Amino acid sequence: MGSRKEQIGRHCPYCGAMVSYDEYFCRACHKRFSDLNELDAPSTDQPEEFVVSLPKLWLSALLSCIGVGAGQFYNGNTIKGITFFLAFLLVSFEYIVTPYNRMLYIGIWALATAEALWSAHRIGRCEIPYSGISYPLYVELALLGFVASLHVATGQPDLAYMAKLFPSIGVWVG
Repeated sequence: MGSRKEQIGRHCPYCGAMVSYDEYFCRACHKRFSDLNELDAPSTDQPEEFVVSLPKLWLSALLSCIGVGAGQFYNGNTIKGITFFLAFLLVSFEYIVTPYNRMLYIGIWALATAEALWSAHRIGRCEIPYSGISYPLYVELALLGFVASLHVATGQPDLAYMAKLFPSIGVWVG
């Protein structure tokens, strides 16, 4: 008796990947099938855009609490992240001087955190597109990590300077 191999599935019409008979979408290209009888041969159609993972609300909030603009970078909003980060630095290092600098300092941080949460929420509901994490997030985290490790290792910069980069320290030190 010879062994006979049976076909365990069909091919996706969009990418050509093997799909079992009882599946209604392709696990390779994430394209949903409208007709299960179309699963015989690959076509040249490109699959629709899809998102493999979405930003997490808690991580967006945590990053915004660590550094202003980091939540926007995590959500893929590079322009908003740069805008919040530069505005925060200008107020923090007193390049913009007003009688309300302290309120402006906390206001920019709170607004950046709220906007990051709101954007992550809207991305999660597929109301706005998500292009992935922006690369400036890694630059900002590296900068903040370097300053924090320098402070831990040598004691320099002092807490007053650290408060200018880390808003949570700025609120705590006051």
